[in-house]
Amino acid sequence: MAQVRAIMGASLGLLAFMLAFSFNTAQQHFEERTRAYLAEVSAIDSAFRGAGLLPGTQRDLAREQLRKFAEVRLDTSRYARANDIPAVIEMIRESERIHDVLWRIAEESVSYADEMRGGSIFSQSVIAMINAHDQRLQVSLFNRISPIIWMTLFGMSMLSMAVMGYQAGLTGTRSTFATWTLAATFAFVIILITDLDRPRMSLFQMNQNLMVELHNRMDGGEPWDGSAATR
Repeated sequence: MAQVRAIMGASLGLLAFMLAFSFNTAQQHFEERTRAYLAEVSAIDSAFRGAGLLPGTQRDLAREQLRKFAEVRLDTSRYARANDIPAVIEMIRESERIHDVLWRIAEESVSYADEMRGGSIFSQSVIAMINAHDQRLQVSLFNRISPIIWMTLFGMSMLSMAVMGYQAGLTGTRSTFATWTLAATFAFVIILITDLDRPRMSLFQMNQNLMVELHNRMDGGEPWDGSAATR
C-alpha cells in the first residue's frame, strides 16, 4: 500500500509539472501573437504617416493601399474566428500582394534625390510591416506545442488516473466526489492549454480594437475616445 501511494503521489506530481510547463509554453505563444499584432499595427500607422512625405500621386496610392491592408487584416481576424480557413489563406495572400504594391511605391519614391528622405522613411515602415506580417504568420501558424508533448501529457494523465483507481481498489474505499474533482481539474487545465496554444481561440480572444481604431482614423473618422475598450 505504501509503495502504491508513493507511486501515485510521484505520478500526480510529475503530471502537475508537465501541465505547468505546457501552460507556460502556451501562454508564451499567446503573448508572442499579441506582440506581433501590436508590432503590425504600429508599422501600419508609421507607414500611413510616412506616406504623407511622398509626392502627391504616390501619397494617395500608398494611403489607399494601407487603408485596404488594414481592412484585409480585420477581415482575416473575422474569418479566423469563423474557422473559414480558405478565406484566411486568401486574405494572407491579399496582404502579401499589397506588400508588393507598397514596396514598388517605396522603390519609386527613393529614386528621386529631392524625395530621398520621405521615401526612406516610408520604405523603412513598409519593411517593418513585412517583418511584422512574417512574425504573425510564424507565431500564429507554426509556434505550437509539439505533438510529442501532447501525447506524453495525455498518456501521463491516463496512467495517473489508473494508479489512483488502483490505489482506491486496494484500500476498499473511494470518494467519488474527490476523484471526479481531481480529474475535472486536470481536464480543465488541459482545455485552457489547448485553447491558448491554437491560433483560433474560443475561450481567449485577442482584442482587435487597435486595428479598428487605426482603420477608422485612416478613413478620417473620429479619434479614439476610449469607448472601444469597453466593447
